[in-house]
Amino acid sequence: MTRHGVLKLKKRNLVWVASLICAVTLLFSCASAPEPVAVDPLSLIARDAALYMYIPVQSHLDLVTSSLSSMTGMSEKDAERIASRTEVIYIASENTKRRQLFQLSAKGKYPLKFVKKALNKPDSGWLLQMTDSLRLPYDYYKNPQFQIQLALPSSSNALVSTEVTPQLAQYDDAVVSSADALIEATAPQGIPAGFDKNAYEFLTTGNPNEIRFYECKADAFLQDMLNTTLKLPLKSVSGTLANSPKTADEYEAKLILEVVDATPAKMKALIAGLKITLFPMPVKIQQSGSSRIVITDIALSKRALSGVITK
Repeated sequence: MTRHGVLKLKKRNLVWVASLICAVTLLFSCASAPEPVAVDPLSLIARDAALYMYIPVQSHLDLVTSSLSSMTGMSEKDAERIASRTEVIYIASENTKRRQLFQLSAKGKYPLKFVKKALNKPDSGWLLQMTDSLRLPYDYYKNPQFQIQLALPSSSNALVSTEVTPQLAQYDDAVVSSADALIEATAPQGIPAGFDKNAYEFLTTGNPNEIRFYECKADAFLQDMLNTTLKLPLKSVSGTLANSPKTADEYEAKLILEVVDATPAKMKALIAGLKITLFPMPVKIQQSGSSRIVITDIALSKRALSGVITK
């Protein structure tokens, strides 16, 4: 992820992710709340993070499988078995002076039957905990070695963070609210309070098979991703990664830059600066609307992306 969390996930954070998914496949988590229900996974991450990412796992099994194998040393077969249980992953992260944040919320089909047997083994590395300040009680697990916590409050929801209780509190709110209103917790409820409207809409619309990310701390992120010192007055950077129709080994990336206080003269100057900075990369840089710059034809090898994720 980047300096603020996007594509250069820190190694420790990735060990967290791998640990979570490994525990899940070993048959995993536990929620002691009565009749656990599925909750929209996007509603279970921080609503004021710097970076958000959406990964449709089944459309990118090769990436998820290779990343898991590289991170954990497991066989490709075992890594694929884990990935096949997960439908989507949402990530919220931030690596700034303001705070350090990494949260993962996954939706899948996770068997709960053997959770205590799997995680409560003396040599499992996981310590059983229970919330004591929420309306419903929830089991979760701490791993002191990796400084990570995980919880599966339902057979459809997996959560991981350095401090998972805020995510469990969001789950608790969703379950109680849905019960009070006699509605399904997975039904669309609009944009959660405090969630960036543009980020939420970008993550939940468009091609469901593309990896999507939205970075609110835009300027530093762009400098990291494009390896440039060019400073741009940006409100946000969003983008997609899609499987290339030309080769199975590459992604086609698209970046969308939202410019602050855009004027025709400013847009023209920014586009000219980007073309000079990114030369000789064979990318297309175009203006879209009055305040948006779109960069397309960015080729990224899947091996390179997997390497970036596992660093």
